[in-house]
Amino acid sequence: MPRRRSASGPALWAAAAVLLGLAIAVRNLTDLSNVPPGLYIDESSIAYNAWTIAHYGVDEHGVHFPLFFQAFGEYKNPLYVYALVPFARFLGVTSDVERLPAAMFGLIAVVFLALAAWRVTGSRPIAFFVLALVALTPWLVQESRVGFEVVSMLATLSVALWCLSDERHLTPRRFILAGLFFALSIFAYSTGRFEILLFAVAFAFVYRNGGFRGWWSTLAVVAAGYVVLGVWALLHPGALTGEFSVISIGADGAPLPTVIGRFLSNYVSYFSPDFLFIHGDPNPRHNTGFAGMLLAVSAPLLLLGLYGCWLRRREALPRFVVLCIVLAPVAASLTNGFGAPHALRSAVMLPLLVILAVFGLDVIRDVLRRHRLVAAALLAALLVQGALYTLDMYTAYPQRAALAFDTGVPQAISAAARAAAGHTVYLSSTFEQPYIQAFFARLPTPPAHPVADDAGPGLRRLGMVVLDPVSAEQRASSGDLLVVAAGDPRPGGRFTVVDVQLAPTNPMAPNVPAAPLVYVYRAV
Repeated sequence: MPRRRSASGPALWAAAAVLLGLAIAVRNLTDLSNVPPGLYIDESSIAYNAWTIAHYGVDEHGVHFPLFFQAFGEYKNPLYVYALVPFARFLGVTSDVERLPAAMFGLIAVVFLALAAWRVTGSRPIAFFVLALVALTPWLVQESRVGFEVVSMLATLSVALWCLSDERHLTPRRFILAGLFFALSIFAYSTGRFEILLFAVAFAFVYRNGGFRGWWSTLAVVAAGYVVLGVWALLHPGALTGEFSVISIGADGAPLPTVIGRFLSNYVSYFSPDFLFIHGDPNPRHNTGFAGMLLAVSAPLLLLGLYGCWLRRREALPRFVVLCIVLAPVAASLTNGFGAPHALRSAVMLPLLVILAVFGLDVIRDVLRRHRLVAAALLAALLVQGALYTLDMYTAYPQRAALAFDTGVPQAISAAARAAAGHTVYLSSTFEQPYIQAFFARLPTPPAHPVADDAGPGLRRLGMVVLDPVSAEQRASSGDLLVVAAGDPRPGGRFTVVDVQLAPTNPMAPNVPAAPLVYVYRAV
């Protein structure tokens, strides 16, 4: 009598995937306010504007439900801000709440990249491995814990790639969905505005002769997104290009050969082993500094993925992915601000590199099936690297990143405001954009109608003034308070300490004392 095929195998894989997904969600949500510590000014800006939209329907400048949010020298993209609005409405505004959408967008990226792996390979073990790989990838882990806009783009791109990942069942509906999520990427992060245009060209080149019914609908939806963007840009001249004019590789008026050299140098750096696998982005807001942007175990999979794409070169998705990987660093390479390689501006690379690794796993699937030791070694390498990275992230990294995230500044401002009792609070001008930290900490009512600048009036309503610490010391009357950085000059003897904000400590080094970061003084 023939043996019946057991259904327990697929059920076990599904149960394991659900359990791993729950573990990823818990990891993403655990200690969001302290890992990383503090709240950087971009996060504070997003949080305050989401709060004003949630409660008053205007941004910090009094603009009703804007498409883009004017901030300090730039415009914030809408997708993350509006995703935060319901949480700001019902949960209030804290660092945990501000970072909650990041954790959710990160989980979406993990899940849909794993689902894309399942569609590409039809292998449950590979899909499960990709689920774990993406969940432990430093590039995505970092973006899932910091409330920046870029993680929303990673989520939308991951869903778009999932829509395209099974060529046998591509339908007009899937092409429309892919176009929708590509179009959303335009409004998710600044580099997406240019990269999606490049990806659309690559898409047309690859899919137009593939015999796919309704392939053009992806481009139609993307084009509609650019129409919306173009109309807004015409109504707000220079709003979307102002920051680029400052940070572009040609901003200093360098001759064309120099600009080309800068572009090529930047471009190559995004594919360097140092950036991808060894050190990563040196900015502690973008990477913990423990490893590269990808785990080292990804390196052989990416190389195998190139070979796998060559083997499947008659298929559309491998060609599209390779073309997009080539195009992905272009926007980032056109900029110099904060140095290159820059993990946020090049984040469009990440979902594409994951799909490339999936093709690599597909190349060796038979080897992994026949040689369990090889599969076990690959899994062990992933778990060891991921565990060491995670341990460092929760122990030593917060201490390293404290200054980069303005740790203690909102708390010190709140402490000063509580102690002010009608007196003036002076905020040191050495803090980066102290007004937005004050707005996040104290939540002043936004203007009811559009204004050119709300920083000054908003601070006056709070009884606060931004001033250099020496002038603030001289101007302060009895009872006034000073909020200064640890590196600022200490005020004279007529001031007493009201509050001190300390850096996080490393539980692995309990004997190292916490360093002071921010002081609050009262004039007597």
